[in-house]
Amino acid sequence: MNLLSSHIHFPTKRWPLAGILLSAGCVSGCVPTVNLATPKPVAVDINVRLDIYQKTPVTKQSDEQSSLTIAKNRRLRSGEIQQLKNDSVIGEDRDGYLTLRRTPADATYLAYAQKVVADENADRSFLYLANAQAQNKPMEMIESTYADLWRQRAFPGEWVQQENGTWNRK
Repeated sequence: MNLLSSHIHFPTKRWPLAGILLSAGCVSGCVPTVNLATPKPVAVDINVRLDIYQKTPVTKQSDEQSSLTIAKNRRLRSGEIQQLKNDSVIGEDRDGYLTLRRTPADATYLAYAQKVVADENADRSFLYLANAQAQNKPMEMIESTYADLWRQRAFPGEWVQQENGTWNRK
């Protein structure tokens, strides 16, 4: 708002009063300039987790044959696994898989233990994936459920890993 004394005509005897009115009008009617610029642009930090699961269609017959083969292999392997657990060589980890806990000094026995663990973990992985697909649940949830089951089924003296990552003998 621009108020100049030339725009408004006041009689001369009232000039001091006009100055007061003009200054009061400017104070109440003038709008200050507000700077809205910021020193740094606004930053938005967004964290996103994206899990992708690929479900491969398998024929019912081949799936049943694979499940039967895996069940048979796991039964045949169960004695070997129990002996390795009794020797404190392997333990059940918090993700539902077997893990080497102690490295045997004998290279042949180490290779045998690693093969048994790898074969069992491959079969467990197939089992977990089949359950995840059948139940339409994330693989991690199925692994966690089985890890709890293996911890409960462990015999006294066997190594089990708790959910927080610590290893204990049951």
